[in-house]
Amino acid sequence: MIDNESEYRRMFEVERKLWWYVALHRKILGRIEKQFGGFHPDLNILDAACGTGGLLSALKEKGYRHCSGFDYSPHAVSFSRRRGLDVERGDLKEAGAFGPDESYDVICCQDALYFLSDAEIVATLDVFRRRLRKGGIVLVNIHAFQAFAGTHDIAVGSTRRFTLADFRRYGAESGLRIVHHTYWPFFLSLPILLVRTWQRIRMRKEDYETAPPDSDVRYPGDLVNNTLNGLMRLEGSLIPSAPFGSSLFMVLEDGGRL
Repeated sequence: MIDNESEYRRMFEVERKLWWYVALHRKILGRIEKQFGGFHPDLNILDAACGTGGLLSALKEKGYRHCSGFDYSPHAVSFSRRRGLDVERGDLKEAGAFGPDESYDVICCQDALYFLSDAEIVATLDVFRRRLRKGGIVLVNIHAFQAFAGTHDIAVGSTRRFTLADFRRYGAESGLRIVHHTYWPFFLSLPILLVRTWQRIRMRKEDYETAPPDSDVRYPGDLVNNTLNGLMRLEGSLIPSAPFGSSLFMVLEDGGRL
């Protein structure tokens, strides 16, 4: 994924309108306002492994003035800068090197920690904890449950998926505690599961080493996209903490070390 410019271009083109990204950004914006008691434009927000900058754009459009990010991929950095964003090249494994004198109210890390080993995840979360201001939060989204693995995982370079138990362990080791979590999209979990199961059956018969598959990042048309976006709004209002889904969204706070 890091060197796959076409995947980053696809992300860049749809990230501000595709239902999945819109739902994720809505979760993030909602949790920030909930944590700080409404909208406060001067919060200092970091997007670690920011991709092509869709979340940073959403934050800026909301009115947050101090938003920055880094990503390891030069393609991601290039696309982010085309949006006029404050983004630099940086590595999650060396997250402490980015803005070493800065502290943050919010640190976001969306669908990137899977590139790291367990020890590296703990180390990165520990850096996030130490960079938080008092009352700050870390917002993490990660793909969940191995049952949802499919061609998308191959396209983005993922070799594993996670559960809440994994992050409870990482949190305990890094000094962070999970104060909110939800699997999502719960309402779509069955159709996604069926599609991914079929993909795995096909993968056993096809050679993806010479022709890697594309990711699931594609715009389905306005009608389908608007319907799915509305469904995610309904899910968020009815089931704030769902038990199952292909992604896991979490809010973490400094829990201190035992």
